[in-house]
Amino acid sequence: MADYRRMYYTLCAGVSVLLDDMPADGVYQSVYQRLELLLQEAEDIYIETADVVWLEEHRPEEETKE
Repeated sequence: MADYRRMYYTLCAGVSVLLDDMPADGVYQSVYQRLELLLQEAEDIYIETADVVWLEEHRPEEETKE
């Protein structure tokens, strides 16, 4: 079975380091912005699908409307 959690951490950590080393402007500005957006999307998916127990006061808004 593939270790998707480990793959996620490895990829996200690598992209994060790359973004830290890459200038946010100039010829690579569009690449930087796309990598940053993809990293944020991956983090959002991970948070939305992780097995977590929400404390009532910190529960996302859409879940408290039930």
